Amino acid sequence: MAKNAFWNEASRCGAIVGLVNVAFELGKMSVPSIAFVLGLANFVVTIYLLWRFASRRAKSFGNEGFTYGQSLGFIVAMGIFAGIITGAYQILASNFLFVDKYEAVYNTLIATYSQMGVVDNATMASMTKIYRAMFFSPIWVLITNIASGALGYGFYGLFISIGAKREPDMFDSSDEE
Repeated sequence: MAKNAFWNEASRCGAIVGLVNVAFELGKMSVPSIAFVLGLANFVVTIYLLWRFASRRAKSFGNEGFTYGQSLGFIVAMGIFAGIITGAYQILASNFLFVDKYEAVYNTLIATYSQMGVVDNATMASMTKIYRAMFFSPIWVLITNIASGALGYGFYGLFISIGAKREPDMFDSSDEE
């Protein structure tokens, strides 16, 4: 039961963080002039939500305590579910909502690589296919978003877990009875 509660809470909290990230991304795509401010706000809100959800989970353990590893694991699990939400958004954005903007980024990337002169034409042709798959293929977009959510939130969790962990109550006598 505790295992299901962990995954249920991680999925719910991760979905909330993912939806907040999607809202900020939509704002950045819709109003590019304030993208920097929205990016900073997204970072601050994401950190706050991760800390809030991890602290709330720690409090639910009561006198048992909530270790650093449990906190970090919970934040990484939230990152997986937030990655699913942001991956789904990016699939929709790159293939349906903002196709022109994603094509422009893709074309700029390919043009930059070809102008650098580091790779030959055969390698450039294969790189073009790989980058197109990375930008527009739903499975690769979803996989990269899940991996980046787990790794990125895991990095944040290294620091957030320091403040979210709770030591067990030393004077709790419920175990002795």
